Amino acid sequence: MENLNYKKYFIITLIVALSISALIGIIIFLFGDFGEIEIQLLLTTLSIGGYSLTGLCSSIIYNRKDLKAFSIYGILISIIGFISTIMAIWEIFDFENLWKTIAILIILTVGTAHASLLLQIKTNIEKVKLLMTVTISLISVICLMLIYSTINEFSENEFYYRMLGMIGILVVLGTIITPMLNNLDLKNDKKTIANKL
Repeated sequence: MENLNYKKYFIITLIVALSISALIGIIIFLFGDFGEIEIQLLLTTLSIGGYSLTGLCSSIIYNRKDLKAFSIYGILISIIGFISTIMAIWEIFDFENLWKTIAILIILTVGTAHASLLLQIKTNIEKVKLLMTVTISLISVICLMLIYSTINEFSENEFYYRMLGMIGILVVLGTIITPMLNNLDLKNDKKTIANKL
């Protein structure tokens, strides 16, 4: 029930935020002059939508006891990221002094949301578990590499980014194959059970 409430909250927030964002965007494109306030409003609603989406992804695994702490971490990092982004958008703090923090929070929220989506796959199949573990590990590596680059203001050499791109491809591959392999094995199990009957 708790998980349902979390998901319901984020879904409602996401729908409202995206609807408001779309409305503000339409008004700005039709009647606005793209002034500072209009752009800030648009960025604010987009931020609400984006961080609500990452929070929603993290909330999906909230009802699983072994992943509850990770889910709470994902939700909290989305909230902190949103607050920091809003402070930068509305110039409560100087963006030049805050951009690294915001970038790191975005990396963490997206990485956590991505991992949460994979972790919702429930399976007893060892090869699926292994693939999921490898993919989530590679997501963590990418996050650490991006955070390192952000701190160093993207001053790494070409080889560093080639490695980042290669790992990124492996993450995409693992993200696509893991649920497909799980579904394939589940179908095979059902066929085996049906044949025995």
